[in-house]
Amino acid sequence: MTGDALAAGQRLWEEARECGACGSARWRAAGEVCGKRYARCADCGVVRLYDRVAADQLHRLYAGYYPGADSAPDELRRQLANPTFAHRRRRLEAAVPPSRRRIFEVGCGDGNFLAYLRGHGWQVHGSEYDAETAALVRRRHGIHLFVGDVADAVPPGVPWDVVAAYHVLEHVYRPAEWLAAVRRMLAPGGTLHLQVPNHGSLMRRLTGRAWASVMFPQHVYFYTPRTLAALLRRTGFAPLPGTTWDPWHGPGTVSGSLVNQARRMAGRGVPWADPLDAAGERADALASTDTAPSARPPRLARRVLDAVSAGVARAEALAGAGAVVDVLARAE
Repeated sequence: MTGDALAAGQRLWEEARECGACGSARWRAAGEVCGKRYARCADCGVVRLYDRVAADQLHRLYAGYYPGADSAPDELRRQLANPTFAHRRRRLEAAVPPSRRRIFEVGCGDGNFLAYLRGHGWQVHGSEYDAETAALVRRRHGIHLFVGDVADAVPPGVPWDVVAAYHVLEHVYRPAEWLAAVRRMLAPGGTLHLQVPNHGSLMRRLTGRAWASVMFPQHVYFYTPRTLAALLRRTGFAPLPGTTWDPWHGPGTVSGSLVNQARRMAGRGVPWADPLDAAGERADALASTDTAPSARPPRLARRVLDAVSAGVARAEALAGAGAVVDVLARAE
């Protein structure tokens, strides 16, 4: 988060008084982090960060969101071998015929998944909120992205056979409006593929504020399989059977949550336990557990933790309470 001072009259924080998933203003308290409140919608059940970074200050959170992403060739090859990519492709190709494999990925980040799909015969395009990240993707993969929010301006190339958004919707302030905009990007009968953290996961229930997917204050909306399916139906989609398993996010979320819980029990807090100051400066705390050096256990302990996390992640997913909500939906 950038540390430039706020101008006169600007606020760093704002209140999300209405649910962006259904429009209701009725809510119940759902805990707090760093003194900031969370609310559970009394009508649709979606949980939101009630006290959130003001919409006109979001550039502070997302400028240079992918630091160090100009990776060396060996590192890039390792990233492209991410098992999540093969998992996502299998999910997509089971639902989408070969004749309809034009995909637009919203919030594609470093562009690695689009590059992976292109290598398997897909036509790819995407968008990023941050212009620096879009420039990185152009340099790294030769993919030219739409820069901006698809809810505010329609990207070129519509309609698309598939629109995908992986770990994006939890960042979106107006999710119902955003999904309606995505619906307009799709061809009739087109497919939406979403993945978000699962607020109904076993690990979230066990670790609470130490859950790795809290990601305060970037994550502002939290879904379960049930609440996400209901939101999709309200915005013109027919959800298909989903899963709560992901081969990377599953073990990673379990591992990060357990490390956070251990830090918390040892009195060291969790990565987001330090508040932002009035100027919007970031106190180390916004770094994820994957990048915070103090959160890393010794190498041998890390190997044991990774093995345990993989087993736990599989077990919770088999019980339908895994780390993610992964859903495909047809545009109606």
